[in-house]
Amino acid sequence: MSIIARELTKAEEAEIIRLKEEGEVMLQTDGTPEERVAKIAEYIKNTSPDLDLAEELGYVLGSLYGEAVREKYNWKWLFVSENDLEGYAITSKDHGYTFMVHDYFMQVIVQNKPDNSMFLFELMTDMTGNRNGFRMIG
Repeated sequence: MSIIARELTKAEEAEIIRLKEEGEVMLQTDGTPEERVAKIAEYIKNTSPDLDLAEELGYVLGSLYGEAVREKYNWKWLFVSENDLEGYAITSKDHGYTFMVHDYFMQVIVQNKPDNSMFLFELMTDMTGNRNGFRMIG
């Protein structure tokens, strides 16, 4: 099934920025995108987050990560849905990929999945998919 996407409203954009700023305070970082992504990876590696806070942490870490991707690689936030999964995603029409970062970090926390976010961040310049297509990452 194909992915359906829409632009974010001003209120949704403002909420992502608010969550990003909350993440910067929580991880004590306001540096470069690379520094913020490294702080996220360090936090995930060295912390056992409270599962009751997984959704909140997923939104905070995902927004911080997504904003780092947006700033570094000029990707764009969209609201996407595919089958029964929907949410905010950082997306590149040029590269043909979309990454539902909030859901990704929730899964890392709740299901104790390995965190590959730093590796993915470093690979984003080399990713090539179908231009104007949306292949899911994560």
